[in-house]
Amino acid sequence: MRVKYHFIPKKQVVSSCISNTVESTLELMNQSGYRCIPTLDESKKSFLGLIYKVDLLEFLYNGGDHENTIVSLVEDAEAFVFERDSFFRAFYTIRRLPFLGVLDDHHEFLGILTHANIFDVLEDSFGMNTGGYTLTIATHENKGTIKELGSVLRNYNIGGLLTLDNGDKYVRRLIVNITDELSTTELEKLITKLEKKDFRVSRVDKI
Repeated sequence: MRVKYHFIPKKQVVSSCISNTVESTLELMNQSGYRCIPTLDESKKSFLGLIYKVDLLEFLYNGGDHENTIVSLVEDAEAFVFERDSFFRAFYTIRRLPFLGVLDDHHEFLGILTHANIFDVLEDSFGMNTGGYTLTIATHENKGTIKELGSVLRNYNIGGLLTLDNGDKYVRRLIVNITDELSTTELEKLITKLEKKDFRVSRVDKI
């Protein structure tokens, strides 16, 4: 899974130019409602960092000239990923940031990756877009656990699979999305099959 399939393209992004004044940038942010926007060079191709509304306000509060450019206030010049990067790399980079710039191999700005994009991928893994049932399953941490689960579920359509408690020596939780439309009886039979194989179903949610 790559970043290139999950970001907001440049044409939909509100951004500021590095030569813009504090006043014009603050006005842009007030109009758009964003507390942080990307800062680009004059050509609108190079990503230079992030500009935060709070920094603009603090600058003015401390007597700064509203006609100054935002050059000295731009932060987080390294807040970017490449479109070819693994999507999972973005999880570690975006934690403390509102978004990440997305660049191509020539370092040209293509758009931004937001926390909402991250949640879209998580929603997909939980089967929010496909429906069916989501089963939370507790099992002992053993080699071959996923293979064994796959064997039990071989006659069902699996829309998503997520593992939790990775690294735990004793118990792991698995969240499985089954996209089949199951009756109450069919669902109970599935749960019985799982529990006979030592997979304890702790929760069932209808999506």
